[in-house]
Amino acid sequence: MASIARIGIARLGVNNLTRQLCKVTTVGSISQVAFISRKSKRVDRRPRPQPFDYMNKNYGYWDQLFDPMIDRLDDNSKIIVVEGPPASGKTKFCQKLAEELDMVFLPPPTFDEYYITEYGYDLRTLDDRLSYGAQSCDLKKFLSNPHHPNVTMFEFNYFQFKYDQYITALLHLLCTGQGIVLNRSFYTNFVFAKAMTNAGYMRPQALRYHNEIVGFTLDAVMRPQLVIYLDVPVDAVKEKIKKRGIPYEVNSKVLTTEYLTDIEEAYKQDYLKNVVKHSNVLLYDWTEEGDIMTVIDDIEELNFDIYKEKGKMSDWIFETVQELRIKRTYYHDRYYLHKDYASIDFEVPEMVFTPEQTEERKKLMETVPGKKYSVGFNRNLGDKGILWKVFLPPDFSTLRPNAREVEVLKEEFKKLKAAALP
Repeated sequence: MASIARIGIARLGVNNLTRQLCKVTTVGSISQVAFISRKSKRVDRRPRPQPFDYMNKNYGYWDQLFDPMIDRLDDNSKIIVVEGPPASGKTKFCQKLAEELDMVFLPPPTFDEYYITEYGYDLRTLDDRLSYGAQSCDLKKFLSNPHHPNVTMFEFNYFQFKYDQYITALLHLLCTGQGIVLNRSFYTNFVFAKAMTNAGYMRPQALRYHNEIVGFTLDAVMRPQLVIYLDVPVDAVKEKIKKRGIPYEVNSKVLTTEYLTDIEEAYKQDYLKNVVKHSNVLLYDWTEEGDIMTVIDDIEELNFDIYKEKGKMSDWIFETVQELRIKRTYYHDRYYLHKDYASIDFEVPEMVFTPEQTEERKKLMETVPGKKYSVGFNRNLGDKGILWKVFLPPDFSTLRPNAREVEVLKEEFKKLKAAALP
């Protein structure tokens, strides 16, 4: 099955899984598909089986035996990550790319999704009632006040959100077969952490701890099959930031020539030189933007069946289907993936709140609307039918209570279900 992984059949057991390992033609020979194709070329493809409803259903023992996961996967069942400096046009690029390749674009995580509760209350409004070190820190605060004591915590939280979204992307791909396009990923969080350290916003000890934590996560997930880098020179980036006109970016003390240069160098000297050992990589001069169809042409020329090269696509090579199913169980129950890297380094106290700050925040959180009871059980906030509700922990949840990609994926799931085999 070359469209996602090379899977052997020596240890399959008696589950009649052979037909799930690869695409089989009418004459019984294996048809290996290794090339992504644009939407207009996929009109005659065979419909996928019904997607697995991962948001409302556990991936149990019987599902692991009989769910047709491999049958859903095809040449476009891939993770594509678009990287580049700030204001380089990544979001617009990702949206168009996903549309042309019949994939889904997941918008990047934001701190609004984390700090705004399910009932619409913005926890950042509590800051004026908290001591300085107990306050929130998001992207806006960092760009405005890069020496805030919780900047290190902000950068680590950003890593967590991106890692959490990447888990969601893999889960969606394995449960539906649909490819994913991402605007950045957690793999390049170190690029910004390094630039922050060079500028004096993070201590070297914090950077070391950050990179160690990220290292714990690498074996749990599969790296993207394709990385696209939109290259924009620093001077052009600064002009684009001005043109975009977001006040806290335009007036930022952070987005200097030195800081942006550090980001560019970390991308090119560290990240791209390493990721090319595993993933296909395309790099474009995007100073004046370019023709997305030219990019599509280049993508269609890429061969993703290159397992013979040492290390290339190694994350996507599995000896048996069961190995891939075990990976999938991790993504269904992501709590343990986040727990794996949970640790405290006493050399980096700025990574966590002090006990006094934690107690201060806890007491103030008790005053937040909707925090007294679980979501759905707050009558004073409009929840109805409480008497007949049974509290059950959600089968699917993210670190951000209002993650935008969840709504995007719910809509995509409806479309995939309607278009699937009956």
